[in-house]
Amino acid sequence: MGVARRIPRLGLLAALLLLAACTGDTGQKQSVLIPEQQVPGSRVPDRPLTAVLVTPDGPGRFTVVILLHGCSGLSGNETFWADRLRRWGYASLIPDSFDPRWVTKVCMSQSLVTARDRAADVLSAALTLRALPAIDGARIAVMGFSHGGWSAAWMTRREYEVLYPGLLAASVDYYGPCGSAAVHGTVPLLALAGEADSGGKPWPAVSCRDFGNALQPDQPFELHTYPGVVHAFDDPVGMMRRYNFWQGGRYSSQYDPAAATDSFARVHAFPDKWVRNKAAAD
Repeated sequence: MGVARRIPRLGLLAALLLLAACTGDTGQKQSVLIPEQQVPGSRVPDRPLTAVLVTPDGPGRFTVVILLHGCSGLSGNETFWADRLRRWGYASLIPDSFDPRWVTKVCMSQSLVTARDRAADVLSAALTLRALPAIDGARIAVMGFSHGGWSAAWMTRREYEVLYPGLLAASVDYYGPCGSAAVHGTVPLLALAGEADSGGKPWPAVSCRDFGNALQPDQPFELHTYPGVVHAFDDPVGMMRRYNFWQGGRYSSQYDPAAATDSFARVHAFPDKWVRNKAAAD
């Protein structure tokens, strides 16, 4: 199956409208254009990224989390996460990695937009955020979901630490594969995956367990897996269960309130430890 290409969609407008519904009268929301940096190995679109920046009330300077959508593009889950982060005192940036590339989805053809391609998006977004007065440029984290989780884990590779030292302070991977420990750097990484999730090859839980076992003590890594839980377990927007005949007749994606709640607490603690409190202490 191919991937639809089309005229620009209203992803940014839809995200702003949903954020307005989620956040009510609190917090501040604005659209941001992100010029793409030329990053070695990444295929950079010829148009700037569009993104939504959400900040808590007040002047800042805020710790910020870059939120990376999954293979279907922007969804309601990123906006719920932006509101959750705002309530925790974090700013968030939601970039659209697909619209500038004239792509709607990559779930069946992930070579169209890869984690390496999205590395340019993350690094470009972080450099843009670093220049904003409301954002603390020393306290930038990235978090992604599925394809975005794979991309968030990819951002912890040593090559990006060499190219942009200190630009990213931590990374969170929701149900994406963790990649190769041999090329991993020292950016702290938290991985969260369902043990019954067969949405990735290798399965995210297996990939991340093998990854963690190969790391050294100076490479901070946390993994938590959830027995019986499948893909997208944190996403209340996608509460409809998806039945996948190609995976042995399993439900391949399902919101799990208990796993979601536990993961929220772990995510809250992780950037507090490695980004906000560490940078403040420095």
